[in-house]
Amino acid sequence: MTNKLELFTSLNEVANQAGWFVNNTVQANIAIRTAAEQRIKAIVWDLDSLDFKASLEALKQLRPRIKGPIIVLYSEINSSMADQLSELFIDDLVANKTNLADVMRIIKQRVWVYDQITTNFDEDNDESSQSKDISHLVKFHDLIVDTHHYSVSRNGEDLGLTPKEFKLFQYLVNHPNQVLSRDQLLEGVWGYDIMGTSRMVDIHISHIRDKIETDPQNPKWIKTARGFGYIFTDNAT
Repeated sequence: MTNKLELFTSLNEVANQAGWFVNNTVQANIAIRTAAEQRIKAIVWDLDSLDFKASLEALKQLRPRIKGPIIVLYSEINSSMADQLSELFIDDLVANKTNLADVMRIIKQRVWVYDQITTNFDEDNDESSQSKDISHLVKFHDLIVDTHHYSVSRNGEDLGLTPKEFKLFQYLVNHPNQVLSRDQLLEGVWGYDIMGTSRMVDIHISHIRDKIETDPQNPKWIKTARGFGYIFTDNAT
C-alpha cells in the first residue's frame, strides 16, 4: 500500500519482471478486504501512506489474514514505532530509500521461507486429508482458472497468459456478464492510469483472445461491447 505514484510504478515494474502481480490501494479498508478475498503472497506497506496509528491498526488486522511476509517501508521511524510493529510480527522494516530491486529480493526470500513451511505442513497432512481443496480452481466449460498459480488452462495445457493478461482476465471473470468500460478496466487492473489508454486495454484483450479463444475472430468468452468496452460471458458453450 502506497500513495506514492513513483514508488508504486517502480515496484510494479520490478515485480512484474519477477512474474508477480501487484495490487495497490491507498485505503486501508480495501487492503484488508483484498487480503480477505484473495490469496496474497506478500504485503508491502508504506508508512508514509497513513498516519502511524491508522497503519498500525490496519496491519494488526492484516497479519492474521496473510500467510506470507509483510514488509514495511519507512522514511522515518523511532524505537517505539519499531517495537509496536515488531509485536505485530512484521517481517522487515526497510528504508524507503532502499533500491527496489533489493526490496524485491527481500520479499522473494521471505516468501520462499513461508512456502517451505506451508509445503511441509501440507505434505504432513496429505495422508489425513479426506479431500483435496480445489476452491482456487474456477471452471468455465473447457477453461480452468487457477487463482493460486495465476494461470488459465485448457485440457491440462497452460495457455501462457502473462501476469498482466491474467490479472485483466481475472478482473473480467470476477465481473461475469457485466459490460465493463475501458476506463473501468484500466482502473481495476492497472490501478494508476500511468499513460494508460484504451489502446492498452485493447492490445491486452487481443492477446488474451489469441490464447484462450479457439477462434479469436469470433470470441465466445470475451465479447466486445462496441463503443464502450468488453464483457466476459461465463455461459459460453
